[in-house]
Amino acid sequence: MSKLERLSDRYLRVGRHPFKMCMKSNQDDEKQTAFDDPDVHDTRACCCCHSDSPVYAKLWPLIFFFSALTDFPMPLPKGKKPGQHRDWGWVPVLIVTGILVFVYYGYLHSIVLVLLRQLDRQAQAIGYLVPFNVLFMFVLISYGRIVSQTPGHPNSLRTSTATSTKGTQQHDSSINIDRIEDLKLTQQKPDTILGDPKWCEICQIWKPDRAHHCRVCDACVLRMDHHCPWVNGCVGVANYRYYIQFLCYVSLLGSFTFASSLAAFIEFHGLATFDNVALAIVIISGIITFMIGTFTMSHIWLVLLNRTTIENSQFQSWNKAKKSGNAQNRLIEVFTETGRNVFNQGCWANWVEVMGSDKLLWFLPLSSKQDAQKDGIHYGYNPSVLEEYKNEDASRRKRPSKKDKKPQ
Repeated sequence: MSKLERLSDRYLRVGRHPFKMCMKSNQDDEKQTAFDDPDVHDTRACCCCHSDSPVYAKLWPLIFFFSALTDFPMPLPKGKKPGQHRDWGWVPVLIVTGILVFVYYGYLHSIVLVLLRQLDRQAQAIGYLVPFNVLFMFVLISYGRIVSQTPGHPNSLRTSTATSTKGTQQHDSSINIDRIEDLKLTQQKPDTILGDPKWCEICQIWKPDRAHHCRVCDACVLRMDHHCPWVNGCVGVANYRYYIQFLCYVSLLGSFTFASSLAAFIEFHGLATFDNVALAIVIISGIITFMIGTFTMSHIWLVLLNRTTIENSQFQSWNKAKKSGNAQNRLIEVFTETGRNVFNQGCWANWVEVMGSDKLLWFLPLSSKQDAQKDGIHYGYNPSVLEEYKNEDASRRKRPSKKDKKPQ
């Protein structure tokens, strides 16, 4: 394991939300997650309220709003189908848009125009206005690209027969099992390097490496990073570059707005010159700088390690269980038993794989030919780590399972 990975395992906790401390799950198997196992009924308890209780269902609009504000994926109530949140999902998008509009109006009206008209500081006003508008433009463009761009789905692997039989799970179970087996045989299996591809029982499709099923969107996502309520969708292979750019530009916009407005506030005696809206801009931009800036650095760190948020969260949970002696005798996806990442090719190669080889497009949220070539199936990998992974996997398969062991 490299020094960068060891630092990440010690300090990086992306995907491990602090509110998880008040949540307990009745699932013992670590590989069954809220994203990826459709056969598991999630009955987690949040603050002593089970997700299958009537109270939880009645409070779901408030719980969803809490989930959007904290970026914490709360489990769906019992009886609520995945994807039914989509109308409510636009509420966080409208909140983000409203905050951006308020910051833009407040900064120009209560700070820049005050410098220009009341204080006659034209050079300073222009120095504030130009960078602010440039950064704000990039924030809007990158955010629009995330919201409008699908994260990437493995639907191209599904045959026409598979498409027509999706949604027949309510028929006779024996007939349904036969149909599913037929689907598995007729569908083209994606290329994988981590062993046999996984089958999604909900989408009825083979999932490539690093693909996961999102219960909120009710779809499988290629190289799924996480579901983000603030964009009303998932972050995956097709829009992850825009997501990184959006975080960076929001952090830069917040930092510039906070520094410039605070400097003007201090220089010209605060509320004696400016109004309460200007004070609100200072506070809001400071909060954005701290919160989004920290989140941005965490995601840049994950890009350099070639980990997704889900992979990092799963590894952190497995690593913690391993240290306490409670980890099961199996491999966690993507990682070896020594904690090495199969897809970690080095910081530079990892960065280029996500952001592209065109350095200009690292800064511009525009489409590129390389984006069109990303199929979400084939990824660069570390040959030596992959060999270690396969050897460990073969060794694990030879070991007798607990069910095979006969009682003494």
